[in-house]
Amino acid sequence: MKKILLLSFLLCTALMVQAQTDSLNIRSVFNQMPDSLMPYLTKNNRLDMMDFMDAKMKAAVDNTLGGESRMIFLSDDSLCVVLSDALTIELKLQKENAETVIVMKKTYETTKRQKEILIGRYSSSWRLISDFVVESSLLKRDDEVFSKPHF
Repeated sequence: MKKILLLSFLLCTALMVQAQTDSLNIRSVFNQMPDSLMPYLTKNNRLDMMDFMDAKMKAAVDNTLGGESRMIFLSDDSLCVVLSDALTIELKLQKENAETVIVMKKTYETTKRQKEILIGRYSSSWRLISDFVVESSLLKRDDEVFSKPHF
């Protein structure tokens, strides 16, 4: 009898853990995102954006820096938010070895010649796993300036 009870308990625990990992979606991830990773938007701003998208309205809010930020795409596993004229954030959920990883792509673009794309990978609790620069033309511009003769 004890073995059956123990087996039932372990099975219930495994099912609860599986249900929690399956329920991870981009909405909960975006809602739980630390303010330090997206200081432009408060938690209420993020919730408003998702509500506006659900209502098929323009998903734009006033951000904390006095500008306008807007969500342009929202699905079950990804989203895209234009925070300012120079910064766009994209989030995507990916499965890696039975774990869900949050991939955040930040695109900084001031002009066509100055652009930088950063990719960060985070755990479901927003702990940084890795980050790297995919493309950067900012330093290339500095190289051009310094390589020219100064006559």
